Amino acid sequence: MNSDERRQKIIDAAITVLLDKGVAASRMNDFVEASGLSKGGVYHHFDSKEDLLIGVLNSFLENNLDRLHLSINPRESAYTQLKDILHNHEELMLELGKYNQLFLDFFSQAAYLPRFRELMRQHYQLFHGTLTELVSMGIASGEFEKDTDPDAIASGLMGIFDGIGIALLIVPEKIAFPRYAIDSALALVRGIRKI
Repeated sequence: MNSDERRQKIIDAAITVLLDKGVAASRMNDFVEASGLSKGGVYHHFDSKEDLLIGVLNSFLENNLDRLHLSINPRESAYTQLKDILHNHEELMLELGKYNQLFLDFFSQAAYLPRFRELMRQHYQLFHGTLTELVSMGIASGEFEKDTDPDAIASGLMGIFDGIGIALLIVPEKIAFPRYAIDSALALVRGIRKI
């Protein structure tokens, strides 16, 4: 096994442990044991639990960011692009839905891990910025109501998915994921459209 393969093996083992124990209860020794590598082998790649969590998050992002089509076309309808962002990622949302507990755990533990929180903040801002830009574009083109606050709508859209994720954890039998999140987000976007 080369170094990259060992690193990925550690990340994969960490995901298994994190899904089983949660972020707060997981220890470096758990990750070492699950990986089947030596303690030195794990620490060679990750100096701390926070480093390993950053590695896990980066792995998710690297494996999935290329599947997110977040580029903005100024010649297309902002509403259509927002609808496409929501509908085109339904399969990805379904895939990542099995990691819902882990992502929620990431949110709650980020307060205690500054470098990890900063990485999450950067990616949040990337998505938020794209949504804000699309809403602003829709306002400028006359598609959306002129008194719309683009930042509020972007935050609301992201909040819908976060909230549905929490509900999915608590009452999964009541949540048709990702349909409820997509339908709720589209309802918010339709609410700012000029008729």
